Amino acid sequence: MGAIQGSTGSVGTLLPPTFPRDAASSSIRVPPMLTFLVKRLFRGVLVLFTLSILAFSVVHLIPGNPAETLAGPYSDAETRAQITKDLGLDGSLISQYFRWITNFLHGDFGNSFINGLPVKDLISARIPNTLQLAVGATLVSVLWGVTFGLVAAMKRGRPFDWFTRGATFLGMATPVFAFGVALVLFASILFPAWPTLGFVPFNENPSQNLASLVLPSLAIGLPLGSTICRFMRTSMLDVYEHDFMRTALATGSTRWQATIRHGARNAAAPVVTIAGLQMAGIIGESILVENVFAIPGIGQLTITAITQHDYAVTQACILLLGLVYVVMNLIVDILYPLIDPKVGASK
Repeated sequence: MGAIQGSTGSVGTLLPPTFPRDAASSSIRVPPMLTFLVKRLFRGVLVLFTLSILAFSVVHLIPGNPAETLAGPYSDAETRAQITKDLGLDGSLISQYFRWITNFLHGDFGNSFINGLPVKDLISARIPNTLQLAVGATLVSVLWGVTFGLVAAMKRGRPFDWFTRGATFLGMATPVFAFGVALVLFASILFPAWPTLGFVPFNENPSQNLASLVLPSLAIGLPLGSTICRFMRTSMLDVYEHDFMRTALATGSTRWQATIRHGARNAAAPVVTIAGLQMAGIIGESILVENVFAIPGIGQLTITAITQHDYAVTQACILLLGLVYVVMNLIVDILYPLIDPKVGASK
């Protein structure tokens, strides 16, 4: 018995010491939200790096080159070679890419091949017009999508629900530029005095500026808001099946009160994701709409640069649009756990 006790005691002395693992791990535990944000930032940087390679490569795949555009169709080879050298396009594509991306990271976007102006100044002069259009289109899409989605869910199976579903189907099936052209035609016939084309800066005439943004904002906001409306309706119908909504209705709340007080926030989580991604898409849609309504924004600048083989402007605009997508996705990722705390805890 004594031997057994002795052996047991010796084994006990060989066991590894126990440490307070929970306390040690909790003292160095990184907040889940911080880990989540760092991962998203890393992915965003990776996306922008990949996009910079694609933007640089695609621009050089466009038929023609800036030297031919600047020298004219009847220029000789020596003149075109000299222009190519002056523009810095005579080296290998790899060396050109690293020179461009290095300057870009230092805030030097280069100069336009066509007019020689700094690309940074060209973008700075036009980006306020695009942002104005983006804000207007976002207001239209969110107001129409969220409001009609909530009401359609409340009136499920009734004529308002049928009308809303038909309108969203039409909005999702219609291209933005076609919807813009249709708006110009209808406004020209029904409201001849309304400004349908052109853009008036805000500092010149605020009322005319807002009037000139109504049709472009509707052209982008109504089709994009159709998707928000469908998601809002579906999400709200799902929320109606939860016990807390039945409890609210059973305790005397009207359907309106239960929807506004308890249902809307719970149904908003998936809608925020879609709305955020569409806000980023609005910048991309502006490329088409700005050309339809003759708005001097980033979209019109991008199209003009592509047709003129202005590599510096085109690359900067494409990378800027990609940056908007990445930032908007990051904002949505930050807002999502704030709306639904369970998501933040699971991250």
